[in-house]
Amino acid sequence: MKSNLTILFKMILITMIILNLPMPKVITETTATESEEVSTQKNDKSIYIYNTHQSEKYATNSVKEGSQYLMQLLQQKGYSVDYETTDFELYKTTNNIDYSYSYTVSKKYLSVALSNHGTYDLVIDFHRDSIDKSLSTLTYNNKSYAKLMFVVGKGSENYEAVNTRCETLSEMLNSKVDGLCRGVYLKKNDYNQGVTDNMLLIEVGANENTYEEVQNSLQVFATVIDEYLNL
Repeated sequence: MKSNLTILFKMILITMIILNLPMPKVITETTATESEEVSTQKNDKSIYIYNTHQSEKYATNSVKEGSQYLMQLLQQKGYSVDYETTDFELYKTTNNIDYSYSYTVSKKYLSVALSNHGTYDLVIDFHRDSIDKSLSTLTYNNKSYAKLMFVVGKGSENYEAVNTRCETLSEMLNSKVDGLCRGVYLKKNDYNQGVTDNMLLIEVGANENTYEEVQNSLQVFATVIDEYLNL
């Protein structure tokens, strides 16, 4: 009986989160509450980038800044890129929503973005890992990189498509810089990958990596994305 009540409570809480979310903003961030529309380069291919865990930080800078740098690199290659800057963390704090419900919050905005825009050629949930720097850093040709890793949810109905894409991208990354990608980590959860099969979750470095190391890796990643979407 107690177990059933717990499940019912969680279902009610998730419903309340979804129904009370503020309107999504695909914008260029200025402050937590004031922003202006993002300027994108129109192309026949489009990409949506967001951070389920917006509070994740590196030794310097944050995953949000890393995401915006990736956005700029892709725009320079001619892609239309939407970056989600609605403040998930502020909303969770204001409404006393536990961190464990972060994917419920980001799923709502992902779904709205897809509804407003239509299908994206690629959707990226940008994270960073929490491991020792010796494990998250690569030195290649006298240049330091933040290692990358893809996370794929086996609980998603799109598991096979997402996993195949991530395996391909992992191989392409390592063909550019040997050892840059740590591979594909399979987990039992969904990670919102059931929303669209054009999805990937990437861990870019870890908490001790410098922003320069992150940028070096993202330059390679942007090149690989461009090559992948033009196969």
